[in-house]
Amino acid sequence: MGMFDKFFKPPNIEKMKKNRDVKGLIKALKHKDLRVREGAAIVLGEIGDARAVEPLTQALKNEDDDVRRQAATALGKIGDPRAVEPLIQALKDKSTYVRERASWALAKLRDTRAVEPLIQALTDESFSVREAAANALGKIGDQRAVEPLTQALKDKHVLVQKAVKEALEKIRAKRS
Repeated sequence: MGMFDKFFKPPNIEKMKKNRDVKGLIKALKHKDLRVREGAAIVLGEIGDARAVEPLTQALKNEDDDVRRQAATALGKIGDPRAVEPLIQALKDKSTYVRERASWALAKLRDTRAVEPLIQALTDESFSVREAAANALGKIGDQRAVEPLTQALKDKHVLVQKAVKEALEKIRAKRS
């Protein structure tokens, strides 16, 4: 080990995970190495500590798609309502994977503020985002989604059609 290695060695995410070092992981979200940032987001989601919500919402603006995707996933796992608005913004991300994970996270949060933006996501260019949006709308169970979901039954992709049917069944079951 060289004299300067301790200054340049990336943080040990696994060690921080084992020690539940939320502060260290939050700091690692800003590390220069994108794999460190991505790993920190993953582990913060696994730990589920609400102190990570604000730093993870900031990570939704990271230049790297994988970091943003993992931040959205982590916010869904933590389940704090403060993440709803930033996740709604993430539905407009340039990355399909980030938009899909934002839909998934909003499904976990089941917050009705996400209904209208998720309805908009039913027309996304990516079938996986449309599918995730339909799943999320089904989990939220809000009546406002019935008509747009009914229209989405005509989607050209079979996985979207399946998700839409399941979402409509969930909303109808919740109503009765």
